[in-house]
Formats: sequence, structure tokens, C-alpha cells
Amino acid sequence: MNEERFQLLTEKYLEGRLTDDEARELVDASAELRSRLFEEVTMAGLLDRAEGKAPADFADKVQAGLRTTAEKEAMVALVMGRLSSAARRRTAFRGFIALAAAALFLISLYVVLRPGTPAPAPIPVVRAPETKPFAMSDDATRAVARGVEYLRKTKLPIAPHNTPMAADELVLLAFLNAGVQPEDPLFQKLLGQVLTTKPQRVYCISLQAVLLEKLDRVKYRERIAECAQFLVDNQCVNGQWSYGTPAPKPAGTTVKKTRDGPLTGNNSCSNFAAMGLRACVDAGITIPAETFDRAARCWRELQRVDTDGRGGWCYTREETPHRPYGSMAAGGLYALVVCDRLAGRDWRQDKAAKLGLDWVTYHYTPIENYGPVEELMAKEMISDTPNMSTELYYYLWAVERAAAVCGLEKFGPRDWYAEAAHELLASQRPDGSWSAGVKRCNPVYDTSFAILFLTRATASMKD
Repeated sequence: MNEERFQLLTEKYLEGRLTDDEARELVDASAELRSRLFEEVTMAGLLDRAEGKAPADFADKVQAGLRTTAEKEAMVALVMGRLSSAARRRTAFRGFIALAAAALFLISLYVVLRPGTPAPAPIPVVRAPETKPFAMSDDATRAVARGVEYLRKTKLPIAPHNTPMAADELVLLAFLNAGVQPEDPLFQKLLGQVLTTKPQRVYCISLQAVLLEKLDRVKYRERIAECAQFLVDNQCVNGQWSYGTPAPKPAGTTVKKTRDGPLTGNNSCSNFAAMGLRACVDAGITIPAETFDRAARCWRELQRVDTDGRGGWCYTREETPHRPYGSMAAGGLYALVVCDRLAGRDWRQDKAAKLGLDWVTYHYTPIENYGPVEELMAKEMISDTPNMSTELYYYLWAVERAAAVCGLEKFGPRDWYAEAAHELLASQRPDGSWSAGVKRCNPVYDTSFAILFLTRATASMKD
């Protein structure tokens, strides 16, 4: 801020014409310029205004900035100590009370408008304890090890919806979180296949970004940037993601959008894309802010509110009849919170996120992917009779991800991890796998999801 600008803002302040943005600019000025706010002319103007009434647009903010009596006295002492002798003489006849009021007004204004002002109070949530890091129980550790051995021995499938991509990234991510060393021969073989395959599908590329960021974000930054470019260029016009098509390589670690994907996508691909985008940002890749804004806006628009007022998500909004269900609701909550955070917004102030959290909390159960059974039957999406375990393990990993980014140890009174871990240990098969028992759900995927849940693979996002 130059001298001319400072004088203008000071004059507007004394005349009561200063806007909120100009006030912020004034208190963010250099220390030398700010100190002059305490000089005789400025202080005289402040005292004049203190005898009257603070501008209406500042009233609430000033009130919010007031502190205890002791703090107020300290503020007054600070201002008095910085006044010049001439200013003290000029203000003496006005009285100590007027000076105190002015000082409080100025300090309160600075407290409220300074950078880093605390956000409004969040909705009540149960926070994860920060002093005690997570550690798996011995039983869970053994179960994870058995799951890893199953994955080592079985043939990895190619999912029909992910053709021609195999499950390499998902298995690698499960391995990495289970403690399998990168030097492991099978790990190296699968990683080599991943790195030599051109990015083609949103599911795989999203998981690949998460894997490589966790493995070595510096070493694989170029490839992670390629993942970011793929995700940015495959975002649909409405803000969703579909399965994706190949995209060009970026020039460096700053991604610029070169095209749009199709008109619409689905919420399954979209919540995986949020996972991938978060990993890319964590790895230092610069992504257009519009990507997060469009995605968050779409999640809000696609939310379905039940008759009880709780809001969740299903596969797509166009499916009718289709109510929210567990795996999509938890995945949607995760994705919306991530997009809000990456866009610099407080998710606790997002109405759709709060409705989603309420839905997931109310319907949480570790033994059922609540809601999709009748929908799957109606749409004939699977060839055998669905049951309450349909996509259960996919759902549980979505729950783990949502809880991690929201910072929750419990959904309401329920300890989501302890309850689900108990059920997972009881339902593991003799060969070390987990399986929902329906054709739609492959044991390789279910086992990987179970491992990712038990190891609590998702890193929290700092407030």
C-alpha cells in the first residue's frame, strides 16, 4: 500500500465510509503504516466516532471481537503506550472512557478482519483423538495378512465396467497399506504394469494417483501430474465423471483443462475422481479451482433428500425410482467434503454436506449396505438375487473415507471402526478372502476394500 492509498483509506475511515474490504486492506498494511493509525489525527477521529455509534455493518463484527475485561484493559494499555505525547495531551480532555472505547473498537476490528479469522462454530461432531495414533489390533493385523496372502495367490480380474483395465491399482493400494514392501517381487511386477499402461479409466487413474502419492510423491510426480490431467480433462460438463478416455500429457506440474468429458457421468466414478484429485493436490500438482467448484456444485445438485429431511446420493439422479443408499451416500459425503476443502471452503457450512452426514450417521450399520437391494432388483443390474451384503465392502471403505476427511471417530453414538472391524473379522473366509456372495461383487475387490478399511487407509484432512 502506498502513501496515497493509505491517506485515502484513513480519510474514508474517519468519515465512516470505509467498506469491509477496505478495512481489511487497511489493517493488513505494513507495520509502519498501521502504527500511524494510533497517531494524533487518526486517534482523534476514532474518539469522535467512539462517542457516537459504530457503523451498522461493523456492529456484529465488533461485538464478536470483544474479549474479557482483562483483555480489554490490556488492549487499552497497548494503545495508550503507543500514543505520542501530543496525542495524549489532545485526548486528555476527552476522558479515559472515550479513549478506551476507541481502542477497543480498533483492536476488535483488527481481531475480526485480520487474516486467519476463525470460521464460525462447526456443527457438533465427535473428533478423532489426536494424541493416540491408530494401531490395528492383533486380530485385525492377522486378518489383513491373511487377506494379502489370498490376493497373492488368486488371479486378478478385469472388471467389465473397467475394461481393459485390471485391478492392479486397487490391489497395490491394499498391499501398501497392509505393509507389503515396494521391493516385494509381486508389488514390483504390478507396479511395472501400472506405470507402463497409458491412463485410460477414471477408477484406475484415481487409485493410481492415491497409490503413487503415498508411495513416493516426489519420484512419481510426473506420472501423478498425468493422472491429474486425465481427471481434469475427463470431468463431465455437469461436473461429474464417467469412465473416461485417454487424455494428453501435461506440460509440467500445472494442469490446464483442454477439453470436457461427456455431458453427465455417475456418482461412483465421481467419488473416485475426488480421491484422485486430492492425491494429486497433496503431491504438489496445481489443478484449476474450477474443477473442484464444478464437482462440489454437482454433488449438491444431485443430492436426494428423503422424506425425513436427510439427504444422500444414489448412482445417478436420473434413475427413477431411486433413493439414496449406503455406498453412494458415504462416497458422496467423502467427495463433497474433499471438493469443499480443496476449494478452500468449510464443509461444515455446506448444507448438502451436513444433510449427507446426517444421512450416513442415521443409516450407518456395519452389516448392510443400506438401501440398494430393491433398486438393483428393479434395474436388473445383477444376474442373481441381491442381499444385504451387496457391495457391503465397497460401502465400508466409503464409510472409512468419509469419516477420515470429516475427522470422525463415531457416527452419532456408534464407533464405526470398532463395529465394522468386529464384523469383518467374523466374516473373513478360510482362504483369507472377503466376499459379498453375489456375482456382482468379486472377492478380489471385496478383499482389497476390507483391507483398506481395516488399515484405515485414508489420511485425515487438517482443519
